[in-house]
Amino acid sequence: MDDIILHTKDLAVGYGGQAVLRDVTFSVRRGEIMTLIGPNGAGKSTILKTLARQLSPVAGCVYLGGEDLAPMHGNALARQLAIVTTERPRAELMTCADVVATGRYPYTGRLGVLSPADRDAVADVMALVHVTELSGRDFSRVSDGQRQRVMLARAVCQEPDVLLLDEPTSFLDVRYRVDFLTTLRALAREKRIAVVMSLHELDCAERISDTVLCVRAGAVDRVGRPEEVFTGDYIEALYGMEPGSYRAFFGGAGDRRFFQNRACESFPCHGGVDEADFNCLFCFCPLYALGERCGGSFHYTEKGVKSCVDCAFPHRRENYERVLARWPELSALAKGKDHGV
Repeated sequence: MDDIILHTKDLAVGYGGQAVLRDVTFSVRRGEIMTLIGPNGAGKSTILKTLARQLSPVAGCVYLGGEDLAPMHGNALARQLAIVTTERPRAELMTCADVVATGRYPYTGRLGVLSPADRDAVADVMALVHVTELSGRDFSRVSDGQRQRVMLARAVCQEPDVLLLDEPTSFLDVRYRVDFLTTLRALAREKRIAVVMSLHELDCAERISDTVLCVRAGAVDRVGRPEEVFTGDYIEALYGMEPGSYRAFFGGAGDRRFFQNRACESFPCHGGVDEADFNCLFCFCPLYALGERCGGSFHYTEKGVKSCVDCAFPHRRENYERVLARWPELSALAKGKDHGV
Protein backbone atom coordinates (compact mmCIF):
# COMPACT_ATOMS: atom_id res chain seq x y z
CA MET A 1 0.00 0.00 0.00
CA ASP A 2 2.98 2.37 0.51
CA ASP A 3 3.18 3.24 -3.20
CA ILE A 4 -0.59 3.58 -3.74
CA ILE A 5 -1.52 7.27 -3.78
CA LEU A 6 -5.16 7.08 -4.93
CA HIS A 7 -7.76 4.39 -4.35
CA THR A 8 -11.52 3.98 -4.08
CA LYS A 9 -13.74 1.86 -1.87
CA ASP A 10 -17.32 0.83 -2.70
CA LEU A 11 -17.57 3.93 -4.89
CA ALA A 12 -20.76 4.80 -6.78
CA VAL A 13 -20.78 7.92 -8.97
CA GLY A 14 -23.60 9.88 -10.54
CA TYR A 15 -25.77 12.99 -10.39
CA GLY A 16 -28.41 14.17 -7.95
CA GLY A 17 -27.99 11.09 -5.79
CA GLN A 18 -28.65 8.76 -8.73
CA ALA A 19 -25.79 6.39 -9.55
CA VAL A 20 -24.48 6.15 -13.10
CA LEU A 21 -21.78 3.64 -12.13
CA ARG A 22 -21.50 1.40 -9.07
CA ASP A 23 -18.70 -0.66 -7.57
CA VAL A 24 -15.96 1.55 -9.01
CA THR A 25 -12.93 -0.01 -7.36
CA PHE A 26 -9.32 0.66 -8.33
CA SER A 27 -5.98 1.91 -7.04
CA VAL A 28 -3.24 3.95 -8.69
CA ARG A 29 0.42 4.02 -7.71
CA ARG A 30 2.89 6.89 -7.94
CA GLY A 31 4.36 7.17 -11.43
CA GLU A 32 1.59 5.01 -12.92
CA ILE A 33 -0.78 5.95 -15.75
CA MET A 34 -4.34 4.63 -15.58
CA THR A 35 -6.57 5.24 -18.61
CA LEU A 36 -10.37 5.05 -18.62
CA ILE A 37 -11.92 3.75 -21.84
CA GLY A 38 -15.45 2.85 -22.88
CA PRO A 39 -18.36 4.05 -25.03
CA ASN A 40 -19.56 7.65 -24.95
CA GLY A 41 -21.87 8.21 -21.99
CA ALA A 42 -20.55 5.21 -20.08
CA GLY A 43 -19.43 7.38 -17.14
CA LYS A 44 -15.71 8.07 -17.66
CA SER A 45 -16.05 11.81 -17.09
CA THR A 46 -18.34 11.19 -14.12
CA ILE A 47 -15.62 9.13 -12.46
CA LEU A 48 -13.04 11.85 -13.07
CA LYS A 49 -15.33 14.59 -11.75
CA THR A 50 -15.90 12.56 -8.61
CA LEU A 51 -12.16 12.04 -8.14
CA ALA A 52 -11.71 15.81 -8.59
CA ARG A 53 -14.45 16.46 -5.99
CA GLN A 54 -16.53 18.32 -8.56
CA LEU A 55 -19.21 15.71 -7.82
CA SER A 56 -19.94 14.08 -4.49
CA PRO A 57 -19.91 10.27 -4.40
CA VAL A 58 -23.36 8.69 -4.43
CA ALA A 59 -21.83 6.06 -2.16
CA GLY A 60 -18.41 4.94 -1.00
CA CYS A 61 -15.17 6.90 -0.68
CA VAL A 62 -12.17 8.19 -2.56
CA TYR A 63 -8.85 8.13 -0.70
CA LEU A 64 -5.91 10.37 -1.56
CA GLY A 65 -2.67 9.51 0.18
CA GLY A 66 -4.61 7.33 2.58
CA GLU A 67 -7.00 10.14 3.61
CA ASP A 68 -10.68 10.50 2.74
CA LEU A 69 -10.92 13.06 -0.08
CA ALA A 70 -14.30 14.49 0.98
CA PRO A 71 -13.30 16.57 4.05
CA MET A 72 -9.94 17.79 2.73
CA HIS A 73 -9.36 21.56 2.78
CA GLY A 74 -9.27 23.20 -0.65
CA ASN A 75 -5.63 24.27 -0.56
CA ALA A 76 -4.49 20.93 0.84
CA LEU A 77 -6.34 19.17 -1.97
CA ALA A 78 -4.91 21.51 -4.64
CA ARG A 79 -1.38 20.71 -3.47
CA GLN A 80 -1.97 17.01 -4.01
CA LEU A 81 -4.35 16.83 -6.97
CA ALA A 82 -4.50 18.78 -10.25
CA ILE A 83 -6.92 18.66 -13.18
CA VAL A 84 -6.58 19.23 -16.94
CA THR A 85 -9.77 19.36 -19.02
CA THR A 86 -10.58 20.21 -22.63
CA GLU A 87 -12.57 23.29 -21.57
CA ARG A 88 -11.22 26.61 -22.86
CA PRO A 89 -10.51 28.71 -19.77
CA ARG A 90 -11.13 32.45 -20.00
CA ALA A 91 -7.76 34.10 -19.69
CA GLU A 92 -8.20 37.58 -21.13
CA LEU A 93 -5.03 39.66 -21.24
CA MET A 94 -3.02 36.82 -19.70
CA THR A 95 0.21 35.50 -21.12
CA CYS A 96 0.95 31.79 -21.14
CA ALA A 97 3.37 32.34 -18.25
CA ASP A 98 0.59 34.07 -16.29
CA VAL A 99 -1.67 31.05 -16.81
CA VAL A 100 1.03 28.60 -15.69
CA ALA A 101 1.70 30.79 -12.63
CA THR A 102 -1.88 30.31 -11.41
CA GLY A 103 -0.79 26.78 -10.55
CA ARG A 104 1.23 28.28 -7.69
CA TYR A 105 -1.83 29.80 -5.97
CA PRO A 106 -2.19 26.93 -3.46
CA TYR A 107 1.21 28.04 -2.12
CA THR A 108 1.04 31.85 -2.40
CA GLY A 109 -1.56 32.77 0.22
CA ARG A 110 -4.63 34.94 -0.22
CA LEU A 111 -2.98 37.76 -2.18
CA GLY A 112 -1.52 35.42 -4.78
CA VAL A 113 1.84 37.21 -4.82
CA LEU A 114 4.55 35.06 -6.39
CA SER A 115 7.83 34.72 -4.56
CA PRO A 116 11.15 34.37 -6.43
CA ALA A 117 10.93 30.63 -5.68
CA ASP A 118 7.45 30.51 -7.24
CA ARG A 119 8.69 32.28 -10.37
CA ASP A 120 11.57 29.84 -10.61
CA ALA A 121 9.09 26.96 -10.31
CA VAL A 122 7.01 28.41 -13.18
CA ALA A 123 10.08 28.75 -15.39
CA ASP A 124 11.29 25.24 -14.55
CA VAL A 125 7.93 23.63 -15.34
CA MET A 126 7.51 25.53 -18.60
CA ALA A 127 10.93 24.27 -19.67
CA LEU A 128 10.00 20.74 -18.61
CA VAL A 129 6.80 20.81 -20.68
CA HIS A 130 8.54 22.57 -23.59
CA VAL A 131 6.49 25.78 -23.60
CA THR A 132 9.16 28.29 -22.57
CA GLU A 133 8.98 29.94 -25.99
CA LEU A 134 5.29 30.72 -25.32
CA SER A 135 5.94 32.59 -22.05
CA GLY A 136 5.09 36.05 -23.36
CA ARG A 137 2.42 34.96 -25.86
CA ASP A 138 -1.24 35.84 -25.34
CA PHE A 139 -2.84 32.62 -24.07
CA SER A 140 -6.03 33.27 -26.05
CA ARG A 141 -4.06 33.35 -29.32
CA VAL A 142 -2.07 30.12 -29.18
CA SER A 143 -3.09 26.89 -30.93
CA ASP A 144 -5.06 24.07 -29.31
CA GLY A 145 -1.95 21.94 -28.94
CA GLN A 146 0.03 24.78 -27.36
CA ARG A 147 -2.87 25.65 -25.08
CA GLN A 148 -3.13 22.07 -23.84
CA ARG A 149 0.59 22.01 -23.09
CA VAL A 150 0.28 25.26 -21.14
CA MET A 151 -2.59 23.82 -19.11
CA LEU A 152 -0.49 20.73 -18.41
CA ALA A 153 2.32 22.99 -17.19
CA ARG A 154 -0.14 24.85 -14.97
CA ALA A 155 -1.27 21.56 -13.41
CA VAL A 156 2.30 20.34 -12.87
CA CYS A 157 3.12 23.71 -11.24
CA GLN A 158 0.79 22.67 -8.41
CA GLU A 159 3.32 19.93 -7.61
CA PRO A 160 0.52 17.33 -7.36
CA ASP A 161 0.73 13.69 -6.42
CA VAL A 162 -2.20 12.92 -8.74
CA LEU A 163 -3.03 14.40 -12.14
CA LEU A 164 -6.51 13.97 -13.66
CA LEU A 165 -7.12 14.56 -17.37
CA ASP A 166 -10.45 14.32 -19.20
CA GLU A 167 -9.94 13.52 -22.90
CA PRO A 168 -6.80 15.71 -23.09
CA THR A 169 -6.10 14.90 -26.76
CA SER A 170 -9.60 15.50 -28.14
CA PHE A 171 -8.78 18.64 -30.12
CA LEU A 172 -5.19 17.79 -31.04
CA ASP A 173 -3.88 16.70 -34.41
CA VAL A 174 -1.54 13.72 -34.62
CA ARG A 175 1.62 15.79 -34.09
CA TYR A 176 0.46 17.49 -30.89
CA ARG A 177 -1.20 14.32 -29.65
CA VAL A 178 2.07 12.39 -29.81
CA ASP A 179 4.00 15.27 -28.24
CA PHE A 180 1.47 15.71 -25.44
CA LEU A 181 1.28 12.04 -24.49
CA THR A 182 5.06 11.62 -24.69
CA THR A 183 5.50 14.56 -22.32
CA LEU A 184 2.82 13.21 -20.00
CA ARG A 185 4.49 9.81 -19.76
CA ALA A 186 7.86 11.44 -19.02
CA LEU A 187 6.29 13.56 -16.26
CA ALA A 188 4.66 10.54 -14.67
CA ARG A 189 7.96 8.68 -14.57
CA GLU A 190 10.27 11.55 -13.62
CA LYS A 191 7.99 13.35 -11.14
CA ARG A 192 6.37 10.17 -9.80
CA ILE A 193 2.93 11.62 -10.53
CA ALA A 194 -0.01 9.23 -10.68
CA VAL A 195 -2.03 9.98 -13.82
CA VAL A 196 -5.71 9.10 -14.31
CA MET A 197 -7.22 10.10 -17.64
CA SER A 198 -9.88 9.25 -20.18
CA LEU A 199 -9.01 8.66 -23.83
CA HIS A 200 -10.96 7.89 -26.99
CA GLU A 201 -7.86 6.95 -28.97
CA LEU A 202 -7.53 3.26 -28.17
CA ASP A 203 -4.16 2.90 -29.88
CA CYS A 204 -2.80 5.62 -27.59
CA ALA A 205 -4.40 4.04 -24.53
CA GLU A 206 -2.81 0.70 -25.35
CA ARG A 207 0.66 2.20 -25.70
CA ILE A 208 0.81 4.72 -22.86
CA SER A 209 -1.12 3.03 -20.04
CA ASP A 210 0.12 0.96 -17.15
CA THR A 211 -3.47 0.07 -16.25
CA VAL A 212 -6.69 0.35 -18.25
CA LEU A 213 -10.11 0.69 -16.60
CA CYS A 214 -13.04 -0.22 -18.89
CA VAL A 215 -16.57 1.07 -18.23
CA ARG A 216 -19.88 0.16 -19.83
CA ALA A 217 -23.50 -0.55 -18.91
CA GLY A 218 -23.36 1.08 -15.49
CA ALA A 219 -20.32 -0.76 -14.15
CA VAL A 220 -16.58 -1.15 -14.30
CA ASP A 221 -16.32 -4.00 -16.77
CA ARG A 222 -12.61 -4.80 -16.51
CA VAL A 223 -9.42 -3.43 -14.95
CA GLY A 224 -6.05 -4.71 -16.09
CA ARG A 225 -2.81 -4.18 -17.91
CA PRO A 226 -3.10 -3.25 -21.61
CA GLU A 227 -2.16 -6.77 -22.69
CA GLU A 228 -5.05 -8.09 -20.57
CA VAL A 229 -7.58 -5.63 -22.00
CA PHE A 230 -6.61 -5.41 -25.67
CA THR A 231 -6.96 -9.11 -26.24
CA GLY A 232 -9.35 -11.47 -27.98
CA ASP A 233 -12.63 -9.85 -28.96
CA TYR A 234 -12.95 -7.84 -25.76
CA ILE A 235 -12.71 -4.35 -27.32
CA GLU A 236 -15.45 -5.20 -29.82
CA ALA A 237 -17.67 -6.33 -26.93
CA LEU A 238 -16.90 -3.20 -24.91
CA TYR A 239 -17.84 -0.86 -27.77
CA GLY A 240 -20.56 -2.92 -29.40
CA MET A 241 -18.60 -3.59 -32.59
CA GLU A 242 -18.94 -6.57 -34.85
CA PRO A 243 -16.83 -9.49 -33.53
CA GLY A 244 -13.30 -9.42 -34.87
CA SER A 245 -13.54 -5.93 -36.39
CA TYR A 246 -11.08 -4.22 -34.03
CA ARG A 247 -8.55 -7.04 -34.21
CA ALA A 248 -8.89 -7.15 -37.98
CA PHE A 249 -7.62 -3.63 -38.28
CA PHE A 250 -5.12 -3.49 -35.43
CA GLY A 251 -3.39 -6.81 -35.83
CA GLY A 252 -5.72 -9.72 -36.41
CA ALA A 253 -6.42 -11.74 -39.50
CA GLY A 254 -8.49 -10.68 -42.47
CA ASP A 255 -8.96 -7.17 -43.82
CA ARG A 256 -6.81 -5.08 -41.43
CA ARG A 257 -7.99 -1.80 -42.89
CA PHE A 258 -11.72 -1.93 -42.37
CA PHE A 259 -14.26 -2.05 -39.57
CA GLN A 260 -17.74 -0.78 -38.88
CA ASN A 261 -19.37 0.12 -35.58
CA ARG A 262 -23.01 -0.36 -36.43
CA ALA A 263 -23.96 0.19 -32.79
CA CYS A 264 -23.02 3.87 -33.22
CA GLU A 265 -26.19 5.97 -33.28
CA SER A 266 -24.77 8.06 -36.14
CA PHE A 267 -23.78 5.16 -38.41
CA PRO A 268 -23.20 5.82 -41.27
CA CYS A 269 -22.35 9.47 -40.60
CA HIS A 270 -21.26 10.56 -44.12
CA GLY A 271 -23.62 11.04 -47.02
CA GLY A 272 -22.64 9.83 -50.45
CA VAL A 273 -20.88 6.70 -49.21
CA ASP A 274 -22.54 3.34 -49.62
CA GLU A 275 -23.16 1.70 -46.24
CA ALA A 276 -21.24 -1.41 -47.29
CA ASP A 277 -18.15 0.69 -47.98
CA PHE A 278 -18.32 2.96 -44.95
CA ASN A 279 -15.34 2.73 -42.57
CA CYS A 280 -15.48 3.91 -38.93
CA LEU A 281 -11.71 3.93 -38.54
CA PHE A 282 -11.45 7.44 -39.91
CA CYS A 283 -13.93 9.10 -37.57
CA PHE A 284 -10.93 11.34 -36.94
CA CYS A 285 -9.14 11.41 -40.28
CA PRO A 286 -5.42 10.69 -39.96
CA LEU A 287 -4.74 13.00 -42.90
CA TYR A 288 -6.23 16.00 -41.08
CA ALA A 289 -2.81 17.06 -39.83
CA LEU A 290 -1.53 17.45 -43.39
CA GLY A 291 -3.62 20.58 -43.79
CA GLU A 292 -4.32 21.58 -47.38
CA ARG A 293 -2.17 18.69 -48.63
CA CYS A 294 -4.61 16.02 -47.38
CA GLY A 295 -6.22 15.48 -50.79
CA GLY A 296 -9.79 15.41 -49.49
CA SER A 297 -12.68 17.85 -49.47
CA PHE A 298 -12.78 20.41 -46.66
CA HIS A 299 -13.54 24.04 -45.90
CA TYR A 300 -12.49 26.57 -43.30
CA THR A 301 -14.95 27.82 -40.70
CA GLU A 302 -15.39 31.48 -39.79
CA LYS A 303 -12.82 30.93 -37.04
CA GLY A 304 -10.30 29.59 -39.53
CA VAL A 305 -10.61 25.98 -38.39
CA LYS A 306 -10.35 23.24 -40.98
CA SER A 307 -13.65 21.34 -41.23
CA CYS A 308 -13.89 17.94 -42.95
CA VAL A 309 -17.57 17.34 -42.23
CA ASP A 310 -18.44 16.94 -45.92
CA CYS A 311 -15.38 14.87 -46.87
CA ALA A 312 -15.85 11.24 -47.85
CA PHE A 313 -12.27 10.76 -49.04
CA PRO A 314 -10.90 8.39 -46.36
CA HIS A 315 -14.12 6.42 -45.96
CA ARG A 316 -14.06 4.54 -49.24
CA ARG A 317 -12.23 1.26 -49.59
CA GLU A 318 -10.50 2.34 -52.78
CA ASN A 319 -8.79 5.17 -50.88
CA TYR A 320 -7.17 3.06 -48.13
CA GLU A 321 -3.95 2.49 -50.02
CA ARG A 322 -3.70 6.20 -50.75
CA VAL A 323 -4.14 6.99 -47.05
CA LEU A 324 -1.60 4.42 -45.90
CA ALA A 325 0.89 5.52 -48.56
CA ARG A 326 1.05 8.92 -46.87
CA TRP A 327 1.88 7.50 -43.47
CA PRO A 328 5.57 8.55 -43.74
CA GLU A 329 4.43 12.17 -44.00
CA LEU A 330 2.39 11.78 -40.81
CA SER A 331 5.27 10.06 -39.02
CA ALA A 332 7.64 12.85 -39.97
CA LEU A 333 5.09 15.40 -38.76
CA ALA A 334 4.67 13.64 -35.42
CA LYS A 335 8.44 13.68 -34.91
CA GLY A 336 8.60 17.39 -35.64
CA LYS A 337 10.48 17.02 -38.91
CA ASP A 338 7.88 18.76 -41.05
CA HIS A 339 7.19 22.39 -40.24
CA GLY A 340 5.37 23.22 -43.44
CA VAL A 341 1.84 22.36 -42.28
